[in-house]
Amino acid sequence: MPTSAESALEVLGEEQSWHLLASADLARLAVSIDGGVDIFPINYVVADRVIFFRTAPGSKLMDLTKHPIVALETDGTHNRRRWSVVVKGSAVRLGSDEEIEASGVLSLHSLVPTEKWNYVRITVSSITGRQFTSSRQA
Repeated sequence: MPTSAESALEVLGEEQSWHLLASADLARLAVSIDGGVDIFPINYVVADRVIFFRTAPGSKLMDLTKHPIVALETDGTHNRRRWSVVVKGSAVRLGSDEEIEASGVLSLHSLVPTEKWNYVRITVSSITGRQFTSSRQA
């Protein structure tokens, strides 16, 4: 028997959303570019409700410098429960060795074997999460 969208979808609280965000390590980062939006896959680490990631020089870093307001989405599955967490915030390149070391981002290993010596902090202004039971078999 089909269920309504309202009963099938569960809005997650802030604590549970942070827990799920911290449990994942791959996300999509939405960055404003001149006249549009671009999306980049990133791997990241969460420390003290702040998100950190590494990046190589290029368009992503240039876009963040010009337009620091970003969105980040990650999702996952546990049993037949699917979840999604969306974060909005502002991104800034870390400028000192002390900031970089304190962030924990040095322990983050990139999924792409390229050198990434730029470290970015996303200060979160909002976090939302949702989960639902999938109608498909995994």
